[in-house]
Amino acid sequence: MTQNHCLVTSRLGVRRACVEDAPFIHSLWTSPDVMRCVGFPNGLDTSVGAITQQIERSANSNFGPLLIAESLETSARIGQCKIGAPDSEGICEPDIKLDPAHWGVGYGSELWRAMIDHAFTHSEARIVQGTPNRANLASVRMQRGSGMEIVDEGVFEPNLSFDPSAIAVPYFTFQVTRLQWLTAQGSS
Repeated sequence: MTQNHCLVTSRLGVRRACVEDAPFIHSLWTSPDVMRCVGFPNGLDTSVGAITQQIERSANSNFGPLLIAESLETSARIGQCKIGAPDSEGICEPDIKLDPAHWGVGYGSELWRAMIDHAFTHSEARIVQGTPNRANLASVRMQRGSGMEIVDEGVFEPNLSFDPSAIAVPYFTFQVTRLQWLTAQGSS
């Protein structure tokens, strides 16, 4: 594994975000294309400064919310992700925000599987969970393709005082347990 990367796939490396990544993350989080399916049809209302502060607060955690996925071949940033530390019930909830210029080439699926594996091999996670928008068919396929199963569904109701333009998001809850994941990896 490369020294700067906390996670490596065949085409991607994941590293902690640094202050220089704040404008890139800002471009993702304020993009209507990227944020529409997570309830922010106009993008998230945030600033580069606020993102810089988040980076500085989470700089020493591989499970922190601000990680950068980049091409191993070109070192180009392709997205922002988080692995997420397990909660009190042992549930870990990774997340990916890919730059639209890199959609449709399998980076999301490759990264998602690697983040699941990382959660199970580097933490005490019992379950990895994803909650994609039901209308985000690419994310639903990605989660199914990684061996996750739908266990529930619901509707996320946004806090409109945080962002008045936020919208409700109908979602599926996908999960895979540590045993399911490790068994599947042993048989592949």
